[in-house]
Amino acid sequence: MDFINFETEVNSITFSSPAEGLELEYKTSSFRLPNSFWETVSSFANTAGGLIVLGVSENKEAHTYTIVGVDDIEGVRQSLFNDNNNPSCISKPVITDQDVRITAYRGKRLIQIQIHPEQYNLRPVKYRDIAYVRTDDGDRKATEDQLQYFLIEQQRNIDTELLNNFDISDLNLKTVKQYQDELVERTTFENYQTQDVQELLNDLGVCRRDRTSSERKYKLCKGGLLFFGKLNSIMDVYPRFQLDYRKYNSDKAEDWIDRVSSGDLNFPDLNIFSFYKLVLPKLQSGVPDKYLQDNNLTRGSYFADLQLAAKEALVNALMHAYYNGQTAIKIIDRPSYFEFSNPGQMRVSEESFLRGQDSVTRNDEVAMLFRKVGISEKAASGGPRILLAATRNHLLDPEVIVDYERNVTTIRVWKVDVVSYIDSEIKLDEAEKFIIDYLNEHGVFKFKDIFDAAGSQFGSESTFRKKLQYLIDEDIILVEGKGRSSRYVFVRTEEQMRVDRVKMVKELEKKLL
Repeated sequence: MDFINFETEVNSITFSSPAEGLELEYKTSSFRLPNSFWETVSSFANTAGGLIVLGVSENKEAHTYTIVGVDDIEGVRQSLFNDNNNPSCISKPVITDQDVRITAYRGKRLIQIQIHPEQYNLRPVKYRDIAYVRTDDGDRKATEDQLQYFLIEQQRNIDTELLNNFDISDLNLKTVKQYQDELVERTTFENYQTQDVQELLNDLGVCRRDRTSSERKYKLCKGGLLFFGKLNSIMDVYPRFQLDYRKYNSDKAEDWIDRVSSGDLNFPDLNIFSFYKLVLPKLQSGVPDKYLQDNNLTRGSYFADLQLAAKEALVNALMHAYYNGQTAIKIIDRPSYFEFSNPGQMRVSEESFLRGQDSVTRNDEVAMLFRKVGISEKAASGGPRILLAATRNHLLDPEVIVDYERNVTTIRVWKVDVVSYIDSEIKLDEAEKFIIDYLNEHGVFKFKDIFDAAGSQFGSESTFRKKLQYLIDEDIILVEGKGRSSRYVFVRTEEQMRVDRVKMVKELEKKLL
């Protein structure tokens, strides 16, 4: 979270916004650091990072904050860096000079400290040997499951570990044969056609020689079991393993109309590959027919783009899932959006995922098996393709939501544009649709610009202002500034603002190139 500009973002000494949350914490600190300071540092470093502001007190009953200031700025700052470099306090230094800013507001001085999220394989950051995580309620001690997650995440390759007492009898051989047929179809390597099952699995790395044993036998790896295994065998290693796809006929429906789920009588041996082969066609059929043609009566980009985005998001969920987690991989198909949830946090930032800057796969064996048959074509390509589908077809921006308390990552891919979605929530008339469409295209506007663009088609200026005010009252549009300098923008969530930043950088890169 960026430093707060108190001069523009806070209206008075006592204020209600910006409020504390997952990435913001206020603390009183007159002459020394508060007792809970390093707990918050630990929790921010172990989750999404955040901002700590020293010199603000909280009235929990009134839900307000009061700027009281820090009296001994230099003393508190010195104490901060002394503790930061003291391993008996915090397990590793996480704060640098650039992370600390001294600011003033109406005669009161404050200290703002940015805490960056620690790299996935260097967590947890501990305060006095205790790891904390950030939740909606504040800082909490990490649970046993969260500590186990941190420990496993320190490993680079999770699913390449070899398994004792497992062999090809634990695999669904129909799935292996289906995969072999795809290999033959997609590659020119003739051996794939004639190899027996054991030879094929050895070549694919699903079975590897155990070089730590004098017998040097081939053993099944975890990723191979996940990809091709029988359900009972998979659950012997991953007791909470579950894959679940549900389709609904409305955005608010609670009862599904189609389902593919582990343990269902219709799918007794569901594994990663068989789930993918069953679910992908269902997702692709979930792209609405009304968008199949463009103005020239040919199939437009929408259909192909959304199908590809759905495929990329599905593969991403299966490749990056933390299969030791407590929650299922859950794929939701609703009329307005697809939703892909998997246990485990992203190993890269949301911005990096959408820009395709880096790819750090949690399950390398699973990723390799997808790549071998051309399902996953290029590292780090999924995020940019999902973003391109939305941008090119003027759809609602994709959302990446990380629930650090439940340890779940969710990617939401929208099928609809902003006008259609808002119209489904609150019925819009033509003037209101025009305003939203204009804002969606321009990103921001002044009243004179949009009223000139609308002309007289929606009536007088006062009538048009009422339409605009209705959208403001519904928390769809936000006013920035006052009088003639007023600008109108969409109300944005933190996730949407991250996407905005990625799109802005991409546009800048295009211009520079």
